[in-house]
Amino acid sequence: DWLKGAKQAMVVITHDRDVLAEMDRIVEIKDGTALSYRGNYDAYLRQNASATGNAMHEYEQVERRIANVKDKVVQFRRLKERARDPGTIKQFKQREQQAMAELEELEQIEKPTFWIDRDNVAQLEYKMADRYQKFKARTIRLSMRDGAMRSQRTLVAVRDLALGYGERILFEGVNIDLREGEAVELRGRNGAGKTTLIRELLAAQNLVQDRGSDTPIVYSGSLQLDSHIRIGVYEQEIAPTYLDLTLAQAIEQMHLDRGLPIGQTKLRQLMSDYLFAETDGDVPLARLSGGQKARFQIISMLANEPQLLILDEPTNHLDLPSIEELEAALERYTGAILYVSHDNYFRQKLGGEVVQIGAQ
Repeated sequence: DWLKGAKQAMVVITHDRDVLAEMDRIVEIKDGTALSYRGNYDAYLRQNASATGNAMHEYEQVERRIANVKDKVVQFRRLKERARDPGTIKQFKQREQQAMAELEELEQIEKPTFWIDRDNVAQLEYKMADRYQKFKARTIRLSMRDGAMRSQRTLVAVRDLALGYGERILFEGVNIDLREGEAVELRGRNGAGKTTLIRELLAAQNLVQDRGSDTPIVYSGSLQLDSHIRIGVYEQEIAPTYLDLTLAQAIEQMHLDRGLPIGQTKLRQLMSDYLFAETDGDVPLARLSGGQKARFQIISMLANEPQLLILDEPTNHLDLPSIEELEAALERYTGAILYVSHDNYFRQKLGGEVVQIGAQ
């Protein structure tokens, strides 16, 4: 509301689609270039689809030219080797060198990053759609557990809960009944107690490593988490015990801490699936970007093939293609989901019952 009513000129850095929807112009930094799109997020998506289509066509022409020039290099080399006349040999050698110089220049053209949102991809004509499947940007590949045999038992039960610290009650009268195959969104203002409720649920199953002195008080009601299910958690903060480890060490240690198997083959596959370069494995987790840390959190969340996902602002720090991939994976997920998100686009995709935490 403040953003809509503000009179100042603003430059905003964000992947938040709700904020992007209120912009007058969007500048995307991609492949070392700043691309400017007039209008809001919906306008950006339409213009991006058109621009990406043109860019794919141009890059296909580059690929065809590379193949053609490679053939010429081979052709001129063979003609040079077969020739006997010194002048003819010199002529074919020059042509070979010219073709090789052109080939070197063409091969230095980096493949652009191609991404079109799912709605606009669905509207592409079939040739363009095939081209996009060939060229589209890599996104995180999420392996989700098949839950065809899931039950309908209650996984999370909260009854008339009041929670807070000291004499300060954060919220009261909260009720949750979450079964497998269902989703529940915790909604409330910042500081209302959404994350506190999540951490209290995890503490009930000893999934919080160090609560310190910051332990909430249950004033009334009850909360229960099924003790026989596998849980995947996406938290806003990474556990401090992993931050000083390199990425590869952190992934390995996270699996070992949970008694899960992990070898070098699986480690390399995970890093590839989640868009990490091989050299990223040697970088301390604390020095990774926000997006890279977010991808580590997703690896951690899915490591034990969970039946229940608990998500606390999962779209923070993810770029738009990765957010879309996360949404698509969660749409396929057949377990239960308890989540907190300020992203209205994400809420609409995930849906589920809304439980209000604190005053609206």
